Amino acid sequence: MLLCLTIALTDINLWALGGTGLVAGLLGSMLGVGGGLIIVPILTLALHLPIQVAVGSSLVAIVANACTAAGIYTKAGLTNVKLGLLLETTTIPGAIIGGFAAAIIAPSILSALFGLVLIYVAYTMVTRQHFISADNQSDAHSVEPNNTPHSLSNSLADSYNDRSLDKIVDYKVNRTAAGLGTSFFAGLLSSLLGVGGGIINVPVMHLVMGIPMKAAIATSTFMIALTAATGAFIYQYYGNIYPFIIAPLVISIVVGSRIGVELTQRTGGIWLRRIFGIFLLLVAILMFLKTANVL
Repeated sequence: MLLCLTIALTDINLWALGGTGLVAGLLGSMLGVGGGLIIVPILTLALHLPIQVAVGSSLVAIVANACTAAGIYTKAGLTNVKLGLLLETTTIPGAIIGGFAAAIIAPSILSALFGLVLIYVAYTMVTRQHFISADNQSDAHSVEPNNTPHSLSNSLADSYNDRSLDKIVDYKVNRTAAGLGTSFFAGLLSSLLGVGGGIINVPVMHLVMGIPMKAAIATSTFMIALTAATGAFIYQYYGNIYPFIIAPLVISIVVGSRIGVELTQRTGGIWLRRIFGIFLLLVAILMFLKTANVL
């Protein structure tokens, strides 16, 4: 550990860390994914940090990013707090299990798993037209079987003011059982890979539960703050978090987060999602090459 600390202190470029945090905060808050998809690959591929240190640092930075963005989203009325707290009942247990599992899984396996997750996200963002459709509409085909006045779907129903459309958007929450089950795996991946869980939560809330894209992003951001904090405590327990790495990440990610939130409220960002999806695919390829010792 002392050797790793010495190497990091002499080789880490603080400007590179700051730039990484800025981009991660911008894209993470815009897409509701936390920013770990940017931080982990750069820390491992470009800065050559061990995957466990990269994931631990990413989780701490994600907490700062999510708290900043979630506060603004909630104030704007985009966050469905009740839904977020409900889904966290399965997400946090998944994050705890994932955090302890990461301590015994080989770094090469983590890198390969991260690459697989990136390919899934890239495919979803680039090819799934339904996912990148207008942010103001929920999915009409997703219907909760029980639609009585006291059903869970009605109790979780919410609305928000869409600034880009200048109107109030109302929606209901469907298929809560599927959302709860999937959230467990989102928490598991969050702690294993340092990605915050939003890469699973956002598509599930939008595609399966019928939540408008902007509300899904805001609610996912709120959840990430809780999930990532759980995983970060476990990585700290195993000594994989270093203040000199996370300090520049946190400072810059907060700045990027505020910019990303403003952009999310003003535009749907369809082309940004597509470009980001292509970027993730390229990073996934690099991760696989590193796992195979090609890099």
